[in-house]
Amino acid sequence: MPPTDHHDPTPNVLFVVMDTARAQTVHAGLDDGLMPATARLAEEGVRFDAAISTAPWTLPSHASMFTGQRTSDHGVHSGNRSFDPDVTPLATRLAEHGYRTAGISGNVWVSPGFGFTQGFDEFSMSWGLFWDGIDLTSALKDGVSTAAIRELVREHPVTELPKGFVGGLFTKFVAGRHDDGAKRTVDRTLSWLDRTAEETAPFFYFLNFIEPHLPYAPPEAFRERHWPDHLDPDILDGVSQDPWPYIVGETDISAEQFEGLRALYRAELAYLDSQLDRLFEGLRERGVLDDTMVVVVGDHGENVGDHGLMDHQYSLHETLVHVPLLVRYPDRVEPGTVVEDPVEVRDLFPTVLSVAGVDPPETDGVSQNVLVTEDGEYGTRERAVSEYVVPQPSMESLQESTGVALAELDRFDRALRSVRERRWKFVEATDGSTVLYDLDADPGETTDISADHEDVVERLRSTVHDAHGAIARGEKRSVDVDEASRKRLEDLGYI
Repeated sequence: MPPTDHHDPTPNVLFVVMDTARAQTVHAGLDDGLMPATARLAEEGVRFDAAISTAPWTLPSHASMFTGQRTSDHGVHSGNRSFDPDVTPLATRLAEHGYRTAGISGNVWVSPGFGFTQGFDEFSMSWGLFWDGIDLTSALKDGVSTAAIRELVREHPVTELPKGFVGGLFTKFVAGRHDDGAKRTVDRTLSWLDRTAEETAPFFYFLNFIEPHLPYAPPEAFRERHWPDHLDPDILDGVSQDPWPYIVGETDISAEQFEGLRALYRAELAYLDSQLDRLFEGLRERGVLDDTMVVVVGDHGENVGDHGLMDHQYSLHETLVHVPLLVRYPDRVEPGTVVEDPVEVRDLFPTVLSVAGVDPPETDGVSQNVLVTEDGEYGTRERAVSEYVVPQPSMESLQESTGVALAELDRFDRALRSVRERRWKFVEATDGSTVLYDLDADPGETTDISADHEDVVERLRSTVHDAHGAIARGEKRSVDVDEASRKRLEDLGYI
C-alpha cells in the first residue's frame, strides 16, 4: 500500500543525473559505504536494480529522458546532434502546466548549443557564473592575452562589465579549479531555492553532474581516502586517460593501472555523493524535501578496461547501459523498496508527468510506462531495449586522433541494438553479428552462448524486430558546434 497522501498534489521535482555512473559501481557503493547520502535516499525511496539506458552516451540518453522516446524515434545521436523533438519535451510540458523550470548542466552535450534549454525559465552550465548572461567564453581565445584581460578588469568594476564577459572570465580562470562544478552547482541550487522561496508554484529542477566522467580527477582528499592500500600510489604516473589510443590498440594499460583508474572513478562518485548530501540536506532544512519527488539516475555507464574498452562508446554492454535509478517521494514510494524487473530511463518521462498531474502525449514511440503509480505499484517491463545508432567518434575522427588506418577500425563502424530481460541479453549489429548472454550465469558478459540457445536468440530477435523493425543505422545531419562547446567536448574526449 502507498503511504498516506498528505502533500501538495503538484509536487516539486528534482531530477538529478549522475553523468557516466554505472550501476555495478554505484550499487556496490550503496552497500559498502562509498555513497552514504545516495544510500540514505535509496532507503527512503525505491531502487530500480535493472534500470536500462536507451543509449550508451549522454546526448541520446538525455533526449530519451526528456521525450520518453528511444533513439530511433527522437533521432538525436552522433549523426544529428540537435535536440529538436517532435514531442513536446518534459520541461516545456511542465512549464505549460504551471511549473517553474530551472536547470544546471555539467555536460556540454546538454546545453543551449544543442537545443536542450527548451521549456526552461532559467538554465546555466555548471562552469557559468550567471543564469542569464551570454557565454562569451569563445571570445576569450588565446589571442587575448591574460595581461590585457586583467587590465580591463582593473579599469572597470566588475559590476560595470557585461555579464557575459564576466562569465567568460570566470569560466576561463576560476571554473573547474577545484572540481568539475558539483560544489558550485549545489551552492547555486540552494541559493535559487532561497531566492524563490516565496514562489507558490512547484518547481522542476534539473541537474547534470559530470564528476564521474573521464578524465577522473577527484579532489585529493577523496583520492587518498579511496585509493587501495595494496596499490602503488604512483601506478598511474604516465598513464594517459585518453581512451581512443587504448581502444584501437596503440597503447597498453596494465590490470593494476586499470585498478587505479577504477579507484579514481570510485573516488569521483564518493565526492559527488558528498555534494548530493549537501543538496538533499539543503532541501530537508528548507522544509521542501517531502514535497519534492527526487529522481537520481545515471544517463549511461562506463567501461574502465572492461571488454577491452574505455569511455562509453562502441558497445552496449551492461557496463554502459545498466544504470542506477532511485526515486524518493513519500506520497507514492514505500521506503526501502527494491524493484528487480527491467525498466528504461525513458520511463521517467511519463512518471514525472504523472506525479505532476500532466497526461503524457498519446504518440507512437513515447513511453507510457509509469514507474511509480498513484496506487503505489511500480511499473516494470518484460524487456528493455537499448540502441547505438551511429558510432561516436566517427571512424574519420578516430583515425585522425590515433593515426590508425580506417581499414583497421571497421569493427567499431556499426550500429548496435540490445534487448535485455532479467536473464537474457541479446545484441545485434548492422554488420550481421549477434551475441547472447545469460546474465544469471555470466553477469560480466564474457561468453556468447547464442549457438547453445538458438530458440532464445530467435525469440528475442523476432520480438524486437516485430516491435521496432530491422536494426538500421541512423542518418547524419550536420550541426554547427561553437568554439567553446568544441573545446569542452575535446576536454571530455568526445572529439
